[in-house]
Amino acid sequence: MIPTITAFQRSPDGGRGLARDMQVRWALEEVGQAYDVRLVSFTAMKQPAHLALNPFGSIPTYEEGDLALFESGAIVLHIAVRHAGLLPDDANARARAVAWMFAAYSTV
Repeated sequence: MIPTITAFQRSPDGGRGLARDMQVRWALEEVGQAYDVRLVSFTAMKQPAHLALNPFGSIPTYEEGDLALFESGAIVLHIAVRHAGLLPDDANARARAVAWMFAAYSTV
C-alpha cells in the first residue's frame, strides 16, 4: 500500500524546505518507499476532514490503510521502524538514535 502525506498547497516559507512535510518525504525517499502527496490549503487544514487526521490542523499527516498519523517526528519514527536501514539493529544504539531524533525535533 502506498502511503499518502499532506503538504502545503502554498508553502509559507516560499519552498525553502522548512515545512515539516520535507522531513517525512526525505525519510520515505531514503527507504525507497513510493508515496502520494495531497496538497492542502490553509483553509482546508482547518476543516473537519483534515482535523480528523491532525487535531492541530497542520501538516504533515500520513495515511496508510487504516493508519493515520500526525506530527513529523512520529511519522518519521514509524517509517524508520518499518523499514530497515534508518535505525540501528542494536537495542542500545537504536535507543541513542531515537534520543537524538527527539533532540533534533525539539530544538531544530
